[in-house]
Amino acid sequence: MNEMQDYFADLLNECVAEKAEKTLVPEPRAEREKAKPFVETQESTQQQDALAALQKRKLQALLDQQKVLTETKTGIKTQALTALKNNTQTKTETKVETKAQTELANDTELSVPDLLQWQDNGRPIWAQEAFDVLLFSVNGLTLAVPLIALGQIQKIENNLTPLFGQSDWFMGLMKSPQGNIKTVNTALFVMPERYNPRFLETARFVISIDGLKWGLAVDSVNQPSRIHPDDVNWRGNRSKRPWLAGTVKAAMCALIDIPQMGKILSESEK
Repeated sequence: MNEMQDYFADLLNECVAEKAEKTLVPEPRAEREKAKPFVETQESTQQQDALAALQKRKLQALLDQQKVLTETKTGIKTQALTALKNNTQTKTETKVETKAQTELANDTELSVPDLLQWQDNGRPIWAQEAFDVLLFSVNGLTLAVPLIALGQIQKIENNLTPLFGQSDWFMGLMKSPQGNIKTVNTALFVMPERYNPRFLETARFVISIDGLKWGLAVDSVNQPSRIHPDDVNWRGNRSKRPWLAGTVKAAMCALIDIPQMGKILSESEK
């Protein structure tokens, strides 16, 4: 295995070990009751409807970014369109959405931060059913961000504006049509022990996060992918790498926990 495969194996082993440790430690009865499987209620159905509608809008927004997508060598435009069509077909086969249901999904008051919160069954709201992620590469490591948390994809065309008094992993301010994006040196942020300074030369895109002033610098943007929650090794103990939600062995990717990452980034500004 190469260095990044070794690193991913370390992440995977951490998640598996945390899951096993959580299973071996008996929980108080009250905790067991609280950790019951996610049950379909009217509220949860509304959440899933809102999530499905939001994912469709995010996929469409991804397609609308013509300039970036046509310059990306991985064919993300074609893959995103395929994912959008498959998602629509799946919804059509499993459920006939009436006009009232569509309006309910569109008019829901649930925001992106609401949908990113974790449930008592150890999964976020967006991962109660199969979910879409955007895959991207950082120093050879594949990372994934839930599509509902995706903001914009901007190509790094000019030098970033530096700011004094920032964390080591702060790359600088990137100007965009939506305003300045505080850009994170993602390689240094997620794997400081294996950081390669060459990332400053290879980073080509910045992925902004919905609701945050921050964006993640990445080497390349890959195709969207659909993941089943049972295929994820979800985190248990968060004492180490709090930004890591879990790992997906089949896709060889690390899944980012956006609320936790946002918390770290926000606290760095204090």
